[in-house]
Amino acid sequence: MSASAVRALFATLAWALCALGCGERAPADARAQLVLWHSYRGAEEAALLAALRRFEATRPDLRVRAVSIPYDAFPNKLGVAVPRGNGPDLFVFAHDRVGDWAETGIIEPIGFWADEALIDRFFRTTVSPLVYRGQLYGLPLAFKTLALYYDPGLVPAPPATTDDLVAAAKAARAADPQVWGLGYEVDSLYFHAPWLHGFGGAVYADEDDTVALDSPASAASLAFVRRLLVEEKIIPEEATSALVTALFNDHHLAFVISGPWFKGELAGNDRWAVAPLPTVSETGQPARPFLGVEAVLMSGHSRHKRSAFALMTFLTTDAEATHRLLEGSQLVANQAPYDDPRAREDAFLRAFRGQVEHSVSLSNRPHMRRVWTPMKTALSQAIVHGQDPLEALRDAAATIQRATE
Repeated sequence: MSASAVRALFATLAWALCALGCGERAPADARAQLVLWHSYRGAEEAALLAALRRFEATRPDLRVRAVSIPYDAFPNKLGVAVPRGNGPDLFVFAHDRVGDWAETGIIEPIGFWADEALIDRFFRTTVSPLVYRGQLYGLPLAFKTLALYYDPGLVPAPPATTDDLVAAAKAARAADPQVWGLGYEVDSLYFHAPWLHGFGGAVYADEDDTVALDSPASAASLAFVRRLLVEEKIIPEEATSALVTALFNDHHLAFVISGPWFKGELAGNDRWAVAPLPTVSETGQPARPFLGVEAVLMSGHSRHKRSAFALMTFLTTDAEATHRLLEGSQLVANQAPYDDPRAREDAFLRAFRGQVEHSVSLSNRPHMRRVWTPMKTALSQAIVHGQDPLEALRDAAATIQRATE
């Protein structure tokens, strides 16, 4: 074969290969890629994706791939992927797993990078849940806690104290026997927490895993709710979340203890308001619910840690938090966005902004998961069935302690 024929053959082969591959494939993206996992939907997801595009505009060397993971499957997927060097560089999740993930190296401590100016963006109560064994493991994006919803057609104003709450609830019930005074799940520790802390009780006694639930203060909180249920008769029996929602939307319930998600159940009901929980009259202390924090956390196996931290700080700027507050309907962890005139005019945002200052961080200890079921039993036994509160709490504390041995 002549030299010219060989050259022609190679040219033909090169053209064919290009037609099969090169000409049909987009040019390779030379930018480094960050992968972020989240479980957002709807407006929250749209707000997050818009923020990521804004970040990419400031960092032409980076691109961010957001991956939506179902919430229930999130911890398991993370636990399988990250130790094998797979999974995300960053992810967004609730803080209650921080202790587990810190112990197993799933998440990276970020205190080395975080300075005081960064931390000052946030309500301090939203930062402490991300600290485990003295190390900071994430930056807060949003929070959830409980507040007091009320029907302005049944009660004229939110109560300042528990005495006021009981009086208003009894007055509404006296005016119409079909109206109940207060609704929430009385056998749930999460919903009982405002009274537990308001009476001076606590789940843990110290920084260790010493359970402090079996205290006179904790017992007093159970006795208080027992009185509301049995003596004052302002709480309906078997107050499930479905029953509470139905009663409130039918204007047959004066007060509800619930979180920001309850707003979504009030479609078609334009007669409601929300305020911070009242002060406990017996102690003079505010009722303080648990505080849950949604945070952006860094994988301990990320190969782009410095760039990942840059994205963390961008997502938690005051400007981005304001977008999420006003466009994504998130209760953001930053303080400054609540000073925006649009936020100040929103009574819903004002109420939860006020409540976050009077809350107790839900423990991020792995041990905490052993508390919920024994406490559900104790609350049911003492409040519904009349067992001595201190005895019920001692039974719960003993069960919890045995589970940790």
